[in-house]
Amino acid sequence: MKLALLAATLFASVASARYFELYENANYGGPFWGEYRNNDGACWDIGEGGRKASSVKEYSGTGACTTFYDKKGCAGGKWVQRGDAPTVPAFLNDNIWSFRNSC
Repeated sequence: MKLALLAATLFASVASARYFELYENANYGGPFWGEYRNNDGACWDIGEGGRKASSVKEYSGTGACTTFYDKKGCAGGKWVQRGDAPTVPAFLNDNIWSFRNSC
């Protein structure tokens, strides 16, 4: 019984996660930074490599959205994004600092 509960909990946590890649160049070019986080609405600061993003590729296929911010701690200007984005808005180009997997 405990094993079944543990397996169900682990599956639920994986099923509610989202993976996307932030590419340094437009149209998914150049080096990229991957982020794999839960769809729980928590705020995440992006590592140094991801801040230089010019495009976003989403791999989870969940239809969920991510809100990107131009300041740490999910503050400042924001952009709500669903699916893939071959370019990002000018104010976020090479300036993505944080995100949350919710709208």
